[in-house]
Amino acid sequence: MVAVVADAEVTRDGAVLTITLNRPDVLNALNRAVHDAIHDGLEQAKDPSVRAVVITGAGRGFCVGQDLQEFSSGEGDVADNLRSNYHRNVLAIRALEKPVIAAVNGPAAGAGMSLAFACDVRIASDSASFVPAFINIGLVPDSGGTWLARRLLGTARAFEWLTTGRRLSADEARSLGLVSEVVPADEFPDRITEVAQLFAAMPTRAVWQTKRLLDAAESTTFGEQLELEAATQAELTRTNDFREGVAAFLEKRQAAFTGRDVERRHAVWMRNTDNRVRWRLTTLVRLPLALPHLLVLDAWSYLAVIVGVVNWFVTLVRGTTPRQVHEWLARYVRYSAHVNAYLYLLADPYPRFRGWEGTYPVDVHIDPPARQPRWKTFLRLPLALPAFAFAYVLSVVLVVVAVLSWFVALAVGRVPRGFQDLGAYCLRYQVQTYAYLLLLTDRYPSLASGSGFQFEEG
Repeated sequence: MVAVVADAEVTRDGAVLTITLNRPDVLNALNRAVHDAIHDGLEQAKDPSVRAVVITGAGRGFCVGQDLQEFSSGEGDVADNLRSNYHRNVLAIRALEKPVIAAVNGPAAGAGMSLAFACDVRIASDSASFVPAFINIGLVPDSGGTWLARRLLGTARAFEWLTTGRRLSADEARSLGLVSEVVPADEFPDRITEVAQLFAAMPTRAVWQTKRLLDAAESTTFGEQLELEAATQAELTRTNDFREGVAAFLEKRQAAFTGRDVERRHAVWMRNTDNRVRWRLTTLVRLPLALPHLLVLDAWSYLAVIVGVVNWFVTLVRGTTPRQVHEWLARYVRYSAHVNAYLYLLADPYPRFRGWEGTYPVDVHIDPPARQPRWKTFLRLPLALPAFAFAYVLSVVLVVVAVLSWFVALAVGRVPRGFQDLGAYCLRYQVQTYAYLLLLTDRYPSLASGSGFQFEEG
């Protein structure tokens, strides 16, 4: 299957999805159309039948970063451009629950280099090169380049390289650990196919959780990482791939993994990776710290009501919510969850203002848009009223739990697991209620304590 979207080509070969940047005449320089195409490809990659993703470039280049013609035209604020285009894609790569392989077929420079570094595996053609070109025009690395280069090289080597702008050949990049393999150009496509198929045949959930744990290790203590590993291990023992792996080992045969997740009963579910440790100072002043987010959330809520009403008419006619509207409303619901998790002491890090998935310990996953029965859409508000009544009761419970958690956290610097689990249950039900009302799903909010949770950690 091939889908040409703007300036990138999205193709499927079985369980492998490939995103090919398709501006070979400018070495696949990035503009808004390419960013949108990458984003669309990463959205398609969320399909459960996709088990590995490849990002590469058409022609003789991988990606040489920002198209300076667009940059020089002064289109918008630079920081806003980074946040709305670059950040969403590198964050989406890190949050994608399957392996992403950068097939670096030629020069990777500037943000193109950062794009490759954001991937989980990098394989380079012998014609590839890596150039941190930012310093040559008086800029600093962006798209996570400083964080990713430091992670791969260490601070000293990353500083020397990024501030000199020195070009690295593929072999030099391999010797420094930036790529795992260098392949002759004429053998490169076949090798990429081989590696992608290898990852696609792996137990996808275990691959994703390994990726998530390695990212978490950047900011956790050793003890916290042990807890994350224990909770994740318990979660994975519930998968079919675990049972298949054990059976294959005992029967001395090759395992046939399917990559399927633990069966879930709802399209909207919550991921909880919080370690329950609380900093006493931010606990003491939690409400004033949360005020900026509460103001943003209030304004966003008014907009969400307007968009939700318009979307009701559209969905009633089309039978499904448009993808862009679905994504925007999903970000609103997710941002609401992040803010409330922070306010009610279900998590400790200060939330971001964007509502992107994979950026907060208490997170929300919402499945892509699907067709909904029109009668359910037409009657959505009256159907949602009982759920809203129960969500209100749970909101009172959540406030009581938060007050108790506040006193305990001030005393011992930690929230009891029972308090957090009850608070997370209340929040999860509220999130599913909002998602149901806003037509993000036609599944009614679930009362079952296990429905809508990936795992609870701590």
